[in-house]
Amino acid sequence: MFGHLIKYSEAYTGEEPQNPIDLIKEIPKAELIATIVAINSRLNPIYSQYIDDSRETQIECLRVIFLDDQNPIEQSVCLKFIKGYLATPHNHFLVSRITCLYALQEILNENNFAEKSPLYTVDIRENIFKFLLIINSKILEFDKHYKEGNSQELGENFFDFFMFKELIHNQYLHNCNTPNFFYKSFIFLKILENDEIFGNHFKDYLQQTFGVRSFIDFFKNQMYTYFISYDKKLKFNYLNIYKSEQDTIKILDVFSIRNTFDKPEFDDPKIFDFLDLKKSPLYKQNDNLREDTIAYLVLDNKLFLEKNYSLFINDFWFDYLKPNNICNRTDWGNFVGNKFFEPFIENIFNISFKNNKNIVFKHTYQLKIKLKGKSEIEYADYYIRYKNKIILAEAKSNYLPVINGYKTVKTKEDFEKIDIEKFYKDYGLIQLAKKNIKEFHNYKWKLNDFGFNFNRKVEIYPTLIVNDYIFSSGYSSMAFKRKFERLMKEEGIEIENDQHKIYPLTIFNVADLQNIQNTLENKTENIFNIIRHYHSSTSLEKIRQTGNTSLGLLTIEHSINKLIKKGLVPKNIKNLNWLK
Repeated sequence: MFGHLIKYSEAYTGEEPQNPIDLIKEIPKAELIATIVAINSRLNPIYSQYIDDSRETQIECLRVIFLDDQNPIEQSVCLKFIKGYLATPHNHFLVSRITCLYALQEILNENNFAEKSPLYTVDIRENIFKFLLIINSKILEFDKHYKEGNSQELGENFFDFFMFKELIHNQYLHNCNTPNFFYKSFIFLKILENDEIFGNHFKDYLQQTFGVRSFIDFFKNQMYTYFISYDKKLKFNYLNIYKSEQDTIKILDVFSIRNTFDKPEFDDPKIFDFLDLKKSPLYKQNDNLREDTIAYLVLDNKLFLEKNYSLFINDFWFDYLKPNNICNRTDWGNFVGNKFFEPFIENIFNISFKNNKNIVFKHTYQLKIKLKGKSEIEYADYYIRYKNKIILAEAKSNYLPVINGYKTVKTKEDFEKIDIEKFYKDYGLIQLAKKNIKEFHNYKWKLNDFGFNFNRKVEIYPTLIVNDYIFSSGYSSMAFKRKFERLMKEEGIEIENDQHKIYPLTIFNVADLQNIQNTLENKTENIFNIIRHYHSSTSLEKIRQTGNTSLGLLTIEHSINKLIKKGLVPKNIKNLNWLK
């Protein structure tokens, strides 16, 4: 969702209310939450992997606010608001996923709401609209610091600064292929359960926290719950669970416990962590409202989905491993990377290339190399060759924490405090430039790729494969690419000579690899063609031709969507045999 959020001052004259929550206090809390959930479900539909940022959906969200989504549009009680919105530029939005998450956080932190529903009028419902526009104003508060962090003063570091400032937004704007995500989660939890070190701890954690000891029971419950949570008629996510289903209720109750996290001030970037929503992505309604069932609202379907994977990785660490002194954070991170993430990627590539005799694929231990006078090293995580084209890839399973300051950059001074070199090292970029690329011509003879004459000129495609969606966003991709170019210059690496041509950096999220697996397996598309299409689409030449500078913010997902129209769910996932 690249565009501009409309703020209060652009829709109304006069000053914003000092305490915006007061605007909506005459509406019961559960009804407010249901309204925001209904908006969020339209922006992030459960049946699609893409965020819906169309103007039609924005208008539909507006009509949800005014309880008007069943009337013909020409008879809409909010017609003047619709016309006002249609008069704005096409890249303007009334609400976003971040608007909804921020609004939910504000509402959940307040208790003094009306007990009973008022007799609704346009004015009362308009207060919800005003409230959301004020939320947009608070979100956009951070943009003013771009002027304070003058681009000339920051020089070549401006794009790094820009990336870090946008992390607070971009962590919530990714797309998600639901079947692929569930499969990835399942494999991770299965490996965790069977691990000789962490397996029993995992079972104890499930028992203590959710009242179940089998991860299969836990996972199937979550997967089933996710898919039945969407009501096609109401167009939002909620669950009606019979009170007799005690095992399910135990799990859902844990995901709906409200926490007592201190909410940061509105001008503190940590306010975008939405810790309570991540910890408890459900809202449990009053048990006494229904005789036989309990209703849970799914506050955000992606956060609920991520409770089986990325959020679980953190929950298990903070709630069990750390307080029980089972291991340190590095040990846990190494398990996620070495036991799950790298083998998971290896399996995707093995399936992708198994029918292609022209592809040479090597990974991890197959790339352990010892040169004379040097100790043995793992030269790269993955090596993929087709003819004279070679991908050299590093994989990083890290998730960026908030505690080290990377996700709380607001000003130029904040930016100058962070260790940016450590950041790029932790995410594999330094290694990719200084070892994989710089040392290629020293190590190539030891790669045991006997089908290729390395005296030929090669095309090298430096690649990062990441777990965290933040680093496959457009702003991050731009910053990483520019930093990689600087590293190449600093190391004296020629982009092209008679031995090689080095392409710009490519960043794949592991989800991107899942999306292209079928196509690569069927040989209907080539991974090198996908990468070349991406670099062609984002090149300076293309930007000059079109005059469209935003092309530089495209990610590899853009080319995948252009080149691959179907089969984004691999066959081994679609058949569901992995659940048996």
